[in-house]
This record gives sequence, C-alpha cells and structure tokens, in this order.
Amino acid sequence: MRDTPLEALATAIAAQTDALGRLRFKFEVQQMMLSGGCTTWVAETTEELEAAIDAVHECDSRFRSALSVAAGACGLSPESTLREVGAAVEEPWNYIFQQGRDELKRSVERVSALCGENRKLLARGYLATSAALSLLGVATTTAYDASGAPVASQSSANILNTKA
Repeated sequence: MRDTPLEALATAIAAQTDALGRLRFKFEVQQMMLSGGCTTWVAETTEELEAAIDAVHECDSRFRSALSVAAGACGLSPESTLREVGAAVEEPWNYIFQQGRDELKRSVERVSALCGENRKLLARGYLATSAALSLLGVATTTAYDASGAPVASQSSANILNTKA
C-alpha cells in the first residue's frame, strides 16, 4: 500500500528532524572535543560533520519534493510552504505539520548556534597555535577571509580578516 502525499510529507519531516538531530550530535561532539583541548580528532570530527551535513541535504531534497506533492494534492501551488499546507488540511494533519514545523525550526536554530560556537572555538585554537608558532620563530603567512579563501596576511598571528 502506498503512502498518501500527507503521510509521505510527515515521513519526510520526521527524516529531516532526525538528520538535523544527528548533525546537532556531531556538532556537540566536536564542541566537547574542542572545549576539552583535544585536537587529535579534529579531522575525523570534521569528516563526520560533513557526512551529517550531506545527510541533511539529502533529507531536505526529499522533504521539499514531498512538500510539493502534498501541496499539489491539497490544491495549493507546488511552491507552498509547510505552514500553508498545514493550514489547508484538517486535523490531525494540521497538528502534525505544525509540530513538525516547530521541531524543524528549533533544530535548525540549535544547529546554527552550535556551528557558530564551534567556529569560535576553532578560531581561538588556531590563533593560539599561530601565537605559539610565532614565539618559536615560525611565521604564519596564511589568513582566511569570510568565504574561507586564503589571503596574504601581515606578519601577525591573526587568522581572520577583519571584514569576515
């Protein structure tokens, strides 16, 4: 038996929420590692984060497809939002989609906050390493702009361009 478009959308919302939860977990693991001063596993945690981000992108694609199909089944434009689809359907779907939307919003906000915190921890660690290398007479010549592209730096231990 095939799922209805609303069931498929609910399943896609759940998958997206799960993928964001796994991404959040990976960011939290990285944060604990960085906060604890353990830099041995930075490359491995970065690889795991990249895999989790890829999974979120895959789930997002399936979610957007299911949303478009569900919107069409409700007589709405295929570009309709989850809020609009939820408003167009009866209970229990209205409630299910509202709860899913709220959970997705909370998950994205938490992932964004963790990402920002981890960036700061990584930048501080890099600056500390650069400063230590400078004390040893090793010059650090690469800095990065807001896009992450390398730029020539002055002879300081700064990693971030002030415009970043």
